[in-house]
Amino acid sequence: MDILDTLPVRFHFGGDFVNDGNKKKYVGGREAMSYVDRDKLSLPEVVGHLRDHLNVSKRVLLHWLFPKKGQHDGLRVLLDDKACQFMSDSIVEGGVAEIFVEDAPVEKGYADESDGDRNVSEFEDKLVDM
Repeated sequence: MDILDTLPVRFHFGGDFVNDGNKKKYVGGREAMSYVDRDKLSLPEVVGHLRDHLNVSKRVLLHWLFPKKGQHDGLRVLLDDKACQFMSDSIVEGGVAEIFVEDAPVEKGYADESDGDRNVSEFEDKLVDM
């Protein structure tokens, strides 16, 4: 496989975004490298590679850093496959996609419940109200 057929990705995880004045920074955490086949590039594929390094909950938000930009003005959210393709197209030969993992906030009272448990209880609540 040709080196240009893969997208080098450096995951940053376990840290936090902090605002330092008007600049946003990712502090703490660890880094890990993966190499994603550009032909298979999709959001589930990226998350799958992240799972090789981290136990991923459903409540994470992925940001990628646009080349030659700082964290305060170059972070883009990876929302879907189209955003993943744009990221791939933006990373030129020799470049690395920098992806930052942000834990999404969990609603109070739901921290220990799975999505399935929460959906059942909401459904049961609606039945009681009828």
